[in-house]
Amino acid sequence: VEVTCGQVFFIPAGSRYTSYWHGTEEIIYFAIHFHFDNWYSKFSPQRFCIQKIETLSSDVFFHHFENIRKYVSCDGYERLKAYGSFYHLYAEVLPLLDCAKLKNTALERIRNAVDYIEHNSEKEFTVKYLAQMCHLSESRFYALFCRALGCSPIAYRNIVRIRKALIMLGKQYTIEEIATKVGFSSAIYFRRVFKEIMGRLPSEYRKNLNFNIEDIRRL
Repeated sequence: VEVTCGQVFFIPAGSRYTSYWHGTEEIIYFAIHFHFDNWYSKFSPQRFCIQKIETLSSDVFFHHFENIRKYVSCDGYERLKAYGSFYHLYAEVLPLLDCAKLKNTALERIRNAVDYIEHNSEKEFTVKYLAQMCHLSESRFYALFCRALGCSPIAYRNIVRIRKALIMLGKQYTIEEIATKVGFSSAIYFRRVFKEIMGRLPSEYRKNLNFNIEDIRRL
């Protein structure tokens, strides 16, 4: 996918890609990172491939982007303006996305397992259990899962747990309480996994809590 100044492009979460920047001038780009809990709803980004959005005006994008940036860190009802602008923008983008190019059959074959992890991330389960859910051998399931999502099933469960922990860090829970609620066996293990994924400890994240959309860029 080749894009030039002012163009908008779409990269679904979990996509594998390499970017190359050409030219000598400084390059600035703006990104909105987001995630839907249900990967397989008709609104889910996982139904699409990396692509340039040919007919979306950059003016439309920046109008909504500025509203999101302005209100996402606000408290109370003001933050709803950011959510409203995001969904308005996504409503503009969704009809323009081409899903005909998507040939990720691996993702469809592990669909039941991904859904289970999304809704039961606090539980302990084995790869074998997930494989049986998808009617696959353990080795075949593991290979398909890694190909489709770019990580192992257990690593993905940790990502889902940390995603839930990010929300709880904005509330009056202790680190120990959050660790227990999202499914970690100890606060020490929770801190270690959190730092591996987010690049900093939960306490450090909480001190600079901003609820910026880019805080979940790795998730």
